[in-house]
Amino acid sequence: MSWKVAVTARAVWTSGLAAVAKLEEAGCGVVHPPKYGPIPENELIEILQGCDAVVAASDAYTAPVFAACPPLKIVSRCGIGIDSVDLEAATQAGVVVTNTPGAMADGVADYTFGLMLALVRKIPAADSLMRSGGWDEVPGVLVYGKTLGLIGFGRIAQGVARRAAGFAMRILVCDPPLAEQGFSGDGLPAFTFVGLDALLAQSDFVSVHAPATPQTYHLLDAARFARMKQTAYLINTARGVLIDPAALQAALEQDRIAGAAIDVYEQEPLPPDSPLRRAPRCLLSPHNAFNAAESVEAMSLQSAENALVLMHGERPDNVVNPDVWDSPTLRVKLKA
Repeated sequence: MSWKVAVTARAVWTSGLAAVAKLEEAGCGVVHPPKYGPIPENELIEILQGCDAVVAASDAYTAPVFAACPPLKIVSRCGIGIDSVDLEAATQAGVVVTNTPGAMADGVADYTFGLMLALVRKIPAADSLMRSGGWDEVPGVLVYGKTLGLIGFGRIAQGVARRAAGFAMRILVCDPPLAEQGFSGDGLPAFTFVGLDALLAQSDFVSVHAPATPQTYHLLDAARFARMKQTAYLINTARGVLIDPAALQAALEQDRIAGAAIDVYEQEPLPPDSPLRRAPRCLLSPHNAFNAAESVEAMSLQSAENALVLMHGERPDNVVNPDVWDSPTLRVKLKA
């Protein structure tokens, strides 16, 4: 049996074509949609008609989508974030949901550190100066020897910590579940678990790596920006909803923090008229941290493999709604 597979993840079509080839070699019909994700619910329903699987961007996978697309058996997220998927609705509908943890960890960690350096050494400003015909000093500050606060300490944040060790940085970590588990971080650079308020008060750089959950929505708001050093910098390569954008804009405009580098946004694409596009000392990029060629290829192949494993009646790795296996509405027949 072969499946019809939609691929809404732009990265697959730009840097992960080996995954498309793998699906086609397995006999799948691959659907190239008229637009890439994130795709809203009504358009997604039209694209997914007759599809057994989707290699998915951060599209809106909701109960109405599952109801309107009865052949759909798996949402294989090409990435790690699953906040755009209603997991309860997927499980009730018998749809398997997977992601690709680890595939892009090094790519995002590299980019996070690159944003940090570009922000404080004002590399984009220096480039702009030179391209306009100018020649002047562009003063910045050191990263070396400073204190780095990591909010969340999964694989990406651990990769950032490894890179920070080469810059002799003191590393603070806020991740209450890991702290409660007594996580020792064997093989990682030295770090100290602290509460969020202590991390904000002590860090020269605050890098956000927490998941998007109801508890972390607008985790960094006006009150939390007020706890940061006035000389501190913020970097977010995790999820846009973790930061209150109005509070960030105010913190920058009122010089409460020294600067920010943002790769993810509460609304994506970021609207052309977003005030963040005009915020001072704010380095912006278009949700691009994952986009190292090697990372995208690995992520794309892993997401395609998740769909193919299920197509063959087996359980893929990295299932994020494992209760689906017990669902009476499970849409795929597993091998005994």
